Amino acid sequence: MLPGFYTLTEHPAELPLVARVLQQRVLPESVISHATAAQVLQVPVPLEHQHDHSGVVHVTVPPSGPRRAGPHVVVHGRAPAGTVRWAGLVLSDPLAVLCELAPSLTAAELVAACDHLLGPKAPRPAWRRADDLREEARRATGVHGIVPVRRALGEARAGVESPKETELRLLLLAAGFSEPRINVEVLARGSHERFRLDLSYREPLIAIEYDGDWHRTDRRRFRRDRRKDDVLHELGWHVVRATDADLLDPRALLDRLRHLGAPRR
Repeated sequence: MLPGFYTLTEHPAELPLVARVLQQRVLPESVISHATAAQVLQVPVPLEHQHDHSGVVHVTVPPSGPRRAGPHVVVHGRAPAGTVRWAGLVLSDPLAVLCELAPSLTAAELVAACDHLLGPKAPRPAWRRADDLREEARRATGVHGIVPVRRALGEARAGVESPKETELRLLLLAAGFSEPRINVEVLARGSHERFRLDLSYREPLIAIEYDGDWHRTDRRRFRRDRRKDDVLHELGWHVVRATDADLLDPRALLDRLRHLGAPRR
């Protein structure tokens, strides 16, 4: 994996350990960056950029620094931007990570990355208030990738819990629907159970839920979803469930929302 360091094929080292050895033993002056820093900070990136799939680790070194560290290390030679310390590593800071990722992500993928950094699942060194991160981006000048990052931050929203919620929200906006509310909490009558709605409209009452495979294969989650549907129907909500198939071909999903009277922009 790294020059002079090896792991068993059946038990490969996890990314944080690989990054730590690389930074401390192979390239001591380096900053863990790009998709590697994104993964350490739990920012969602497409499969082709994930270490388990590509086997690649990204680092940034000063222009005069070494440029080679083995076939599985991509060395970016330029003055590192802002950094943050996390899990024993020096990483590109969140805004720098977004700028590093921008050239290789679609617009929707970049918004999903921004949503994560503004959301409840971002680790503490990565978490930012939306206004703070947008202000950092506004002040940044001459930074490669900053223009699409500013645009993505304008479309990002706090409180998003998964990239699929981002994809679904952007799909609705592109189809001309009003912006849905994100993760609104609903209280059941009688039992006082609490449920969060992925996306929703207030008038008429429409809840839009993304169902990944785990919603079907996890029996506890399946029962929870059915209970949520019952509660929402009692409260007068229309429940629309979307899957990956709907994201690939959204015509039926969008037709149903039009039929239900989902608000338009």
